[in-house]
Amino acid sequence: MIEKALELLRQGRVIFIHDSEDRENEVDAVIRADFVTPSTIAWMRKNAGGLICFVTEDSVGKQLGLDFMSDLLRKVGFNGLVKRPGYGDDPAFSIYVNHVKTATGIRDRDRALTITRLADVVKMVNEGRALDARKIFYDEFYAPGHVPILLGRVGRRFGHTELSLILSRMAGIPPALVIVEMLSDDGGALSKDTVNKIASELGTALISGSEIVSEARRRGII
Repeated sequence: MIEKALELLRQGRVIFIHDSEDRENEVDAVIRADFVTPSTIAWMRKNAGGLICFVTEDSVGKQLGLDFMSDLLRKVGFNGLVKRPGYGDDPAFSIYVNHVKTATGIRDRDRALTITRLADVVKMVNEGRALDARKIFYDEFYAPGHVPILLGRVGRRFGHTELSLILSRMAGIPPALVIVEMLSDDGGALSKDTVNKIASELGTALISGSEIVSEARRRGII
């Protein structure tokens, strides 16, 4: 199933990741960011329902001058607000941004533009053009916006952020992805069985965090 998921990811298809029953016990839809379109965003908000987030590695974030939101809050004196969620990990959130050419920032075409341009910036960093990438990032984006940037601590944390990035490493694609939680109509997490049926209907894959970590360790990725 891992190989199928990797090929689907390379093709820009949506796949699904379940973290673990001992963590969030949720399934996220995942797609590479450079393949996102307004239709992708529409599908995610209608069929997933969670928070649509842009994902990259913390090392990329540092080259763009980004920091974790929890660290930023500490620096301005909001220490009392900085707590770990119930599953025990430090949050992966950095800042929220919009592209300067968006209208309100929340519309499908707006978020697609913000996400795909962020993917371009990450690709530039990945190619060793960090100074150019940083200039474009500060010229073309503003904050606060409607697209949260998550910074993954690959090998140190094993949430959906990191699991998706591990897959990107194995797939040989840039560390620029979009993830969103799959929620049920009652507002809870959509069950693995239900998501598995959706994956089957879409001809895609649902894989577990343990599968990803095990294969990544076997390959020496983490």
